[in-house]
Amino acid sequence: MEKRYYSQVAYLLKAVLIIVVIGVGFYIATQVSHKIATELSIKLRKDLVVIEYTINAIVGIIAFLSILVILLRGKPQISINDTTLRTNRFKRDFSELKSYHKGRGGSEPYVISHDGKQFDIELSWFSKKDRNEIEAFIINQIKAAN
Repeated sequence: MEKRYYSQVAYLLKAVLIIVVIGVGFYIATQVSHKIATELSIKLRKDLVVIEYTINAIVGIIAFLSILVILLRGKPQISINDTTLRTNRFKRDFSELKSYHKGRGGSEPYVISHDGKQFDIELSWFSKKDRNEIEAFIINQIKAAN
C-alpha cells in the first residue's frame, strides 16, 4: 500500500511570493534600462532606444525562465510504501539506503545510500504530523531492509 504526502499551502505561498518578487525585479530593471538609455542618448546625441529594448528583453527572458523553473519544479511530495521511497527528486528502494539523518539547524533531513550518495528529503514543507510519520516510517524501513 502506497501512501502519499503533499506539501502544505506554505509552498504555494512561497511560489507566489517569488513570482511577485521576480515581477517587481523586472519592473525595476525596465526603469533602470530606460534611465541608462536616456543618459546615453543625451551624452552621445543619438537615440539609443535599442539599448533599452535589449536590456528589457534579456531581463524578461531571465525572469520568464525563472518563473518556469518555479512552476515546473512542482510542489514537494513524498510517496512511500513498504519497499520504496519516492520524492520529486529521487526514487530509491529502502534496501539501497544505509542510513537516515535528521535535519539540524534549519537543514533538511537526508538519507545516505550504500554507495555513499546523499539524497535530501524536503520535509520542511509538510505538516509536523506528516513529518513525524514520514521520518518514523523511513527509519523503520531502512532498519528492516538492512
